[in-house]
Amino acid sequence: MRPTGIFVWTNMINLKPTFIREEIIKATRAFFYARNFHEVVVPILNDAVPLESHLFPFKTSWNTIHGEKKRYLSLSPERSLKRMLAAGIGNCFAFGKSFRNLENEGTQHLPEFLMLEWYRENADYHDIMKDTEELILFIQTRLPWPLRSLAMTSRWKKVSLHSLFKKTGGWDEEREVFDQIFVNKIESKFPKEPFFLVDFPTRFSPLCKPQKEKPHLAERFELYINGMEIGNGNTENTDVIAVRKTLKKPIDETFLKALAMMKHKTYAGVGLGVDRLVMLFSGAKDIKEVEILL
Repeated sequence: MRPTGIFVWTNMINLKPTFIREEIIKATRAFFYARNFHEVVVPILNDAVPLESHLFPFKTSWNTIHGEKKRYLSLSPERSLKRMLAAGIGNCFAFGKSFRNLENEGTQHLPEFLMLEWYRENADYHDIMKDTEELILFIQTRLPWPLRSLAMTSRWKKVSLHSLFKKTGGWDEEREVFDQIFVNKIESKFPKEPFFLVDFPTRFSPLCKPQKEKPHLAERFELYINGMEIGNGNTENTDVIAVRKTLKKPIDETFLKALAMMKHKTYAGVGLGVDRLVMLFSGAKDIKEVEILL
């Protein structure tokens, strides 16, 4: 039987985030099952991963009678879900443990985290933004601890990153400088209310479809709540030739093959950080309060 009360302490561990994570996962499954999405169980070990320039995987190896085989810990559920989309599964979602190497730990990030990711057929990033808003509002109705401190009501605003950067004069900078300007001059001033950040530069968004009228901007968004990035979504770029040029070696040919098989339809999807959602709804100030067993 589950202990009663908001806070339960066992050996000085606060179990409130654990129970909130449980409710978030249950509510998410109810949300997507009601919309006829298929749930996919994704592998943690992969023989390859799509390596974007700013992502670094954890590497390991598997010793067999035929020799050593390289394996990579999953960067996200994306690779497996796109293979399922290419096979014709239709709308689908997954919870998956994800791992990012060479990234600093902080109050909002650990190298191991839980990600929720989903994709729709015949959809674009506007459809996924609508999904995202409806999902989080639905989760809130299912929690015994509603988030009362924020204006978690619909319709969330869309804010142009391109317009924000034009005020700093730094839009054409290289990736490292661009990120520094974003963190120091833009992200630090974000409001607490939920909003979607849109109009990202295409050159830093290789897996995202360019906007038709403004090809220098991508059909991509990030969701921010309480000043914290919760999710990153987009309309999928199925131009295999263009995507191949942006990936680091070794090239994940399986991933590119899946993209090629998806080119006859439009797909869009998003990845949400479940641990950050737990932080949001539990009031935790540090992600280590959520990953209590680390």
